[in-house]
Amino acid sequence: DPFPTKYFYYFTNRFNEQYEVSFTRDKENYLKVLISFCVTNEEYENDQYVVTNKGDVFRVLNTVCLIVLKFSEEHPNVNHYVFSGERRSFETKETHPVTGRTRVFLRFVKKFFQPPEWKIVQDGNFVHLYKRESFN
Repeated sequence: DPFPTKYFYYFTNRFNEQYEVSFTRDKENYLKVLISFCVTNEEYENDQYVVTNKGDVFRVLNTVCLIVLKFSEEHPNVNHYVFSGERRSFETKETHPVTGRTRVFLRFVKKFFQPPEWKIVQDGNFVHLYKRESFN
């Protein structure tokens, strides 16, 4: 099941924007990965985590969740996934302990990662997804 320190998937949305979904192995726990995704088009090169405002967030998150499931199938020993939404310019830790991006992601993962196969835990601005084998 080994994979490099970082593993990437790419997809293009209906507006021809290319997204990168990355899985970065945790330094201390070999079976834990950090999930991140961003737009990779040149027009967004200064802010990969930009909100594109094209009304495609639900399709994008749908695709991201499907990619996480695919990764999970391809790497069955990985049992802990973590996501943390980047803060937008108006979101500070004090005013928004949980970012809007984390809240939306949490809503989506609840549809895709359901018990008894998965356990979802929110810890501040972090969403943890645990595969069943890891919480028996």
